[in-house]
Amino acid sequence: MELFQYLIMMKYWEVIVLGRTILSGKRNKNTIPVNLGRILIFCEGATEKYYLEYFADIIRKNKFNDIKVEIESANGNASRVFHFAEAFLEDENNNRKYHNYKKYLVFDCDAPPNIQKIILQMLSSNDKLELLISNYLFEVWLLMHFEDVETKMTKKEIYNRLSDHLKETYGKASQGIIREIIQNGSVEDAINNAEKLVNKYKVSGKDIKSNIGEMNPFSNMHFLIEQIMSVIS
Repeated sequence: MELFQYLIMMKYWEVIVLGRTILSGKRNKNTIPVNLGRILIFCEGATEKYYLEYFADIIRKNKFNDIKVEIESANGNASRVFHFAEAFLEDENNNRKYHNYKKYLVFDCDAPPNIQKIILQMLSSNDKLELLISNYLFEVWLLMHFEDVETKMTKKEIYNRLSDHLKETYGKASQGIIREIIQNGSVEDAINNAEKLVNKYKVSGKDIKSNIGEMNPFSNMHFLIEQIMSVIS
């Protein structure tokens, strides 16, 4: 086999496998490859950006799929990332460039205190923003790569559980730690675990429009990640 062909084959294998992230039939769903299209994601912090850019780098920009990730700041909160997104899209050049992109906001629920009000403002935005929420922290979604997350935990407890799985102290996420979580954990399990929580709250009549304070733990990151996995698997 020629070297070029071999490298191509190995690159496709890396994309498909992603450690243990193959979406197998055990989800009892017919995973049909989809065209992800063009999406623009606004994140409140670096951890979310590292995570999403891991997948963006795999998909790469092409004729059919493109993921663009914007970050508000390393110390943002839900309100700040929302206003950042609004200002970004009010810019004439940005609005023209990303007019046909589907737009997402990725944020935690630890701040500000009036998070429910902020969520309602986001949902009523003229920019038609899709919300990807983690409560209490984005690390709840990361922990779902290793285990079911069914009970409310403090930030310290979440970090300690991640540290146990990573065999090193989890403090501030880096690109290396994110890569380790994705490759040594299971994206498929994270999707399943998040989906179970969403269904649990749905059965009890709770939703993000009215009850986010009661929905802890919670993450709906799987709404986007499942689409991404369908494209690359």
